[in-house]
Amino acid sequence: MEWYLKAADHGDPKAQYSIGVLYSNGEGVPQDYQKAMGWYLKAANQEHADVFFNIGVMYQNGKGVPEDYQKAMDWYLRGADHGDYRAQYNIGVLYYEGKGVPQDYQTAMEWYLKAADQGHITAQYNIGVCTIMEKVFFRTTRELWNGT
Repeated sequence: MEWYLKAADHGDPKAQYSIGVLYSNGEGVPQDYQKAMGWYLKAANQEHADVFFNIGVMYQNGKGVPEDYQKAMDWYLRGADHGDYRAQYNIGVLYYEGKGVPQDYQTAMEWYLKAADQGHITAQYNIGVCTIMEKVFFRTTRELWNGT
């Protein structure tokens, strides 16, 4: 921690991000989500790409900040702009669940596909689930429409 702090005090965004992770996980320091968020924001102010996802998670789960799905989405979008597949996946989840945005399965699928293309395993699984659900929905709708 000592060396991270020295680097962070000199403005190193990687060190600021790492200190945030330590506080968020309680590794070597007492777990403190508010301190984690403070360090994450310092790194975010310098456009450190990895931190946007973490800040989104903090807002999505109400850790150190009030739960706010719209703010989580905003941070995830910043991460997605930097190609973070974890952020892309979580954007898909928010659209799938309709949290902070109107529920939209098609948009969820688009974000899952972006994450899956980068190897996100759960996104790949969710694409399979969405595909099966879509087939069941349309088959059931067709059966109801046809009276069978």
